[in-house]
Amino acid sequence: MELGNSKHAGHRDTELARETREYVEAGHSSRAEPWREVEPSDGSGPEAEVMPTAEGVGGTPPGMDGDDVAGRSDLARLLDPGEFPADAERLAATAIRHQADDATVAALRALPPGHRYRTVSEVWAALGHRTEDDARRF
Repeated sequence: MELGNSKHAGHRDTELARETREYVEAGHSSRAEPWREVEPSDGSGPEAEVMPTAEGVGGTPPGMDGDDVAGRSDLARLLDPGEFPADAERLAATAIRHQADDATVAALRALPPGHRYRTVSEVWAALGHRTEDDARRF
């Protein structure tokens, strides 16, 4: 229902105008706390770093670098969480269903037979890549 179609529309408009008058006519922010102010969008705010320079910054756990994190994430997209625990053949079959490339499927099939992996991180480590657990060993 549109506002103008109601017999109370004019009265409600007047009531809303009265309630918001101090905010509209104040000439300054109506926010009580300065921290609630909206950030400027004109680029006058602080400069953001495009790429962090410190190790372990930006979601990279100790013991891993950005390539490790990205690679493990890509592997996780190919393996369903419900498939775990799984052996090499089951992992390879799941990766094939998710259209993994031939090299990834071959690497999964080459994992030791009979071993059951509980997590993507275990699979990633078994494929010879670094994990956050590597940092704890030293």
